[in-house]
Formats: sequence, C-alpha cells, structure tokens
Amino acid sequence: MKIRLIWVEKDFRGNELNKREEILCGESAKSPTRNQVAKLIARFHPELISVTRVNLLKSHESGYKWYIKSSQLDMNCWVTIYADPMPDD
Repeated sequence: MKIRLIWVEKDFRGNELNKREEILCGESAKSPTRNQVAKLIARFHPELISVTRVNLLKSHESGYKWYIKSSQLDMNCWVTIYADPMPDD
C-alpha cells in the first residue's frame, strides 16, 4: 500500500504559496481501507493524530481523496494536509 500525503500552503485569498508531497509505504493491501490508511499515517506522522487517531474526511477539493487537517501558520498562511492512495507498482 502506498499513500501520498500532500501539504498545501495558501494565503487568505486562497492562492497556493507552496506544495510538498511525501509517499508513505505500508504493508501490502489490494485496496487499502480508511482505517489502514489512518494507521499508516499515524505511524509516520504522530503529530497528525487528533485525540486518539488520524481522522480522514472526504475531501471537497478536487484531486485529493481525503482531508486530514488544516492549521494557521501565521496571519496570512494556512497549511492543509490531504491524503491520496497510490497504485502499487
């Protein structure tokens, strides 16, 4: 199973300032479930855990399957984290 994490930084107008991606690889699964993906993300990024687990919500942004978290970095910058499953090679 491969999961792509995407960090998108935007200003208050919604203009994209920066974007970075990371690929996480976990144990093999033909079609990863939401629970398996959340556990994989929590293993590599414990800072994304909210209370007791990583919450994956259906993303309203096109191009991303799951929304994880948003936070404000400064007065004019927000970072939003998304996750997408990737096909195994």
